[in-house]
Amino acid sequence: MKILVTGGAGFIGSHFVDRFLADGHDVSVLDNLRSGARSNVDPRAEFVFLDLKDNALEAEVAKIKPDAIFHLAAQIDVRVSCEDPIFDATENILATLRLIEAGLKNGMKFFGFASSGGAIYGEATNPQPETHPEVPMNPYGVAKLAVDKYLYSYSIQRGLKSASMRFSNVYGPRQGAKGEAGVVAVFAKLLRDGKPPCINGDGLQTRDFVFAPDLAEAGSLILQQSATGIFNLGTGVENSVLDLAVQLCNIANVDASMIRHRTAIQGEQRRSVLDSSKASNKLGWNPRTSFPAGLKLTYDWFVKNRLEDI
Repeated sequence: MKILVTGGAGFIGSHFVDRFLADGHDVSVLDNLRSGARSNVDPRAEFVFLDLKDNALEAEVAKIKPDAIFHLAAQIDVRVSCEDPIFDATENILATLRLIEAGLKNGMKFFGFASSGGAIYGEATNPQPETHPEVPMNPYGVAKLAVDKYLYSYSIQRGLKSASMRFSNVYGPRQGAKGEAGVVAVFAKLLRDGKPPCINGDGLQTRDFVFAPDLAEAGSLILQQSATGIFNLGTGVENSVLDLAVQLCNIANVDASMIRHRTAIQGEQRRSVLDSSKASNKLGWNPRTSFPAGLKLTYDWFVKNRLEDI
């Protein structure tokens, strides 16, 4: 198939590109390189430098004529969404709709969307299934949920087949450690540079950490099966931020007593964990990578990539 991956130079998107290429597909990448890096893109994939808000979007999609689009590009900073919800909606809702329209005009038959579990479901008491109440606590989560609803509407009105992939907390090689970065990347870079991890609050807040290449496998299965609807993609296992810091210290061969704490962030989610049994039952997907193994692979990547821009 001909597949277009937006945000394919980014952290998660580049793993999807790698998997689709390994599956034998013809892959094009569209990215504005705001947070991604050209070096993340396999040279076998066509690369188009473009912002989704650019007027040339439809013409570029027309050149590619993708059978499927996997939309991984996004404004990912929750703090930015709170400070400027109009900007966030422009980036995460309107740009997505422009992409869908361009795809439909040029033969697209399937649309895969990188949504979010924790941002949509809110505070967890137990692993949250797709039927959990949708109570986004910030504009970022509202935007993700809005696109999920738009895709349902497109299925009814235009017959578009689509899948909303609600990720848990993603980590792995190529993740940036600047801005609204994942805590794994932040801690890994600090330890690599001989600096102590600094935890917000007591560190007992928990997250469901899923390894990026495992998500790419889920994307591959979704495409193979033309699976439609909403799919949670997480491990169903909670790990505390404190335990994460201790494990990374052990991997880096440093004393965990170097871990520091600072004031907790007001309103920060305490628990986040997804029930991904639907993906297991319908797709045959289960995350392959254990948390310790994924942390080791991620830390080793940071050691080998001592670039200041990551």
